[in-house]
Amino acid sequence: MANNSGGFNDAFARLHVSEKSIEGNQITTTTISSPSSTSYRDVTQLFRQACQGLDVGQLVKDPNFTLFEAVGALEIMDPKMDSGLLKPGEDDTPSELYQPVLPEEIIGIMDQLLSSEMSWHDGAALSQTVFTCLYIDNLLSLNPSSLEEAKFNLPPSETHQPGSPTYQLLHVVLRAYCVGLIKCCERVNLQILAEHTYEEEDFVTQTYNVSLLDFITVAEINKLLVSAIEYVDSTAAPWPNNIKMALKARLAFRKLFLTELSRDVKEMVDKRSNWDGCITLLSTIGITRNLGTAVPSVFSIAVQRKLASTVPPRPIVQIPFEEAFTIVSRLCKDAKEILRVLTYSGATNLMTFFLRFTARKPQPSTYVRSLLQTLFFSNHVALGRMQISHILLEDVKELCLPADDLFDPRNELSEMPSDTRFQIHQRMKWFVERAGNSYITLYRTICQNRSRLRRNLCHLIVDWDALQIECEEIDGELQQLIKEEPVLHNDNISYAFSLSSWVYHYKLRQMEWIIFLGFELEVYLPHEFAGMYWYLQYFLRTRLQHLERIRHFVHPGVAVDSPLAATRSKECIASAQDIANAQATVNFTLLEAAALQELCSAMIFLYTALARLGLVKTPPQPYSTDVMRYELRMKPFLTIGCPDVVPFEDFKALVDNPDIETIEMLEMASENTKEGRKNFDLLSKMSATSSHALLCEEGYRLNLREYLRSCIGAGVAIVMLLKAIKTNTVADAEVEIDQGSYHPWFPIPRISSKKRPPLPAVPPTGR
Repeated sequence: MANNSGGFNDAFARLHVSEKSIEGNQITTTTISSPSSTSYRDVTQLFRQACQGLDVGQLVKDPNFTLFEAVGALEIMDPKMDSGLLKPGEDDTPSELYQPVLPEEIIGIMDQLLSSEMSWHDGAALSQTVFTCLYIDNLLSLNPSSLEEAKFNLPPSETHQPGSPTYQLLHVVLRAYCVGLIKCCERVNLQILAEHTYEEEDFVTQTYNVSLLDFITVAEINKLLVSAIEYVDSTAAPWPNNIKMALKARLAFRKLFLTELSRDVKEMVDKRSNWDGCITLLSTIGITRNLGTAVPSVFSIAVQRKLASTVPPRPIVQIPFEEAFTIVSRLCKDAKEILRVLTYSGATNLMTFFLRFTARKPQPSTYVRSLLQTLFFSNHVALGRMQISHILLEDVKELCLPADDLFDPRNELSEMPSDTRFQIHQRMKWFVERAGNSYITLYRTICQNRSRLRRNLCHLIVDWDALQIECEEIDGELQQLIKEEPVLHNDNISYAFSLSSWVYHYKLRQMEWIIFLGFELEVYLPHEFAGMYWYLQYFLRTRLQHLERIRHFVHPGVAVDSPLAATRSKECIASAQDIANAQATVNFTLLEAAALQELCSAMIFLYTALARLGLVKTPPQPYSTDVMRYELRMKPFLTIGCPDVVPFEDFKALVDNPDIETIEMLEMASENTKEGRKNFDLLSKMSATSSHALLCEEGYRLNLREYLRSCIGAGVAIVMLLKAIKTNTVADAEVEIDQGSYHPWFPIPRISSKKRPPLPAVPPTGR
């Protein structure tokens, strides 16, 4: 480590390091002397010697090393830190812009710009992608406020005379493409800023004080692109037909892409989108890819010295064209697919679509997930035409189907506070407002990246837990207002508690998702799998019991002597079809939860057996204990009122099952996998309507196939382990956890012999 800074040397010289001697265990002090501020000295060896006297975790701090000295240690003329540094003979205005260009080079520059744009969509900053193009920099350098000002500022040249093909290539074709690309970036940036995303984690929205043609309308730019297409298609362009086709496809794609990015929700509802046109033009771009010639010289990191940035210069990020082509193709297909939510087909269908769409691998881009948030709810309107209360109450009806009088439209007409209808309306209005905020937040949370989804759910379940308590009070008041009759359930007289039951069901699902996502994100170590699967089956068993209760109370009705019975409107009375639909929804949800519980139970026994046999070992944990780790894993649930967190001693006994023999445990796991597979088979045979997967049938069935693969994989692992126990070859067995070939929520152990190569995994189906 060579040090060329006097400030750093002076500060380093004052650094005192405590070093323990080997013989006497006495503390001595080593002081490193400072060389002259004008000399250079290699301090690597001294630094290493000083560090040998430090213990792990020991902190070294010099109170005299101030912030001023720390900043002074940064060399101003260091190219790694100083973006304004010019090398000898380097100019701010590179000459590459002024060289003549060929149509093949224009195609290459367009493709390079597309790669830069997709690199930005993939998480890099504009300063590392689009802004590094010298032509983009030239267009934006004068901060144009009109389309006439947005043009290349190039000096006259003999080869760039107005009217010449070379001049037209630059000032008509490439200029139109660059202007369209900049406007696309502006529309994407505005969309992402309008919704809830995470800066630097999902997407970099910083524009470095550069205006992305904010004052120029999309219609003006589309006219410019049309003019460029007409010129390429005219006889004035002396190029072969394949070159013309390549240029027209790129210009037409940019125009269509910009148009689709510029649509608001109302236009998406009223007008038919043309993402299919973008996909078709992309195929032409892919076919003509080889016609372009790359011009890397028109991309320069030196552009960063002009940007208003507080970070050091960073390298150019430009992914290969093939990868960029995949990203933009997937973006167009995903943007087309999310428009399905506008054809609303029920609240449960909508939730299924959100869950399946955002769980794709690779996950949809930040722009698409942001647009999905906007489509769901923006400007106090859901799905472009509905009130959020409609979706919320329909979700409640589809699962619980509360008493008819709670949804009677006549309730809203009453204005007398003493009237029963007025009081019912006030409480239902409170429920819509209070639960509506949590409901919208849940949908927005599902649209986040997978890591943020898990983290935000840990906070969200606290809100749903409080909502459940509040709704229980409202349910109690509504019981008195509608004079609900209690029903005998499990030898107890009980009431429906429809609103709080719906909230409790959603809270339990979110608690399950938190642990499932822990497996998907590989948060847990293999020796923790059995315990986390135990908690999953604990939550699933609780939800199954709750669903059985909901099924018992579906459509409880009201008493005959209800004060509203005589004046109840026909519109509010649930039909036989409504009751059948609610019962079908509960039965489907019961079957799905039961299938997951069986698979979780099998995984508990399987991983517990592996731990007993020493095939899954606990790594050294010098700074942790089992109790501390358990508290860490259960931290999201400690403040939740119901279900309670199990004490660690009870939890350990329930997971380890010391009274059950290993072979018996594996046989029980085998039965669980068979039951789980049978339930998943039943789910796969159900129609999209019965499965509430009308909007995403393909993704839903793919998810079921992955569940089945995990059942089969777990069954194979159990058979292999039983065979190893019976043949007394456990010592020769080894285990590898397969995280990628099965469902991401159910990684399967692959058991093989050390003397033989491991068995091949079941080929993945893809997501």
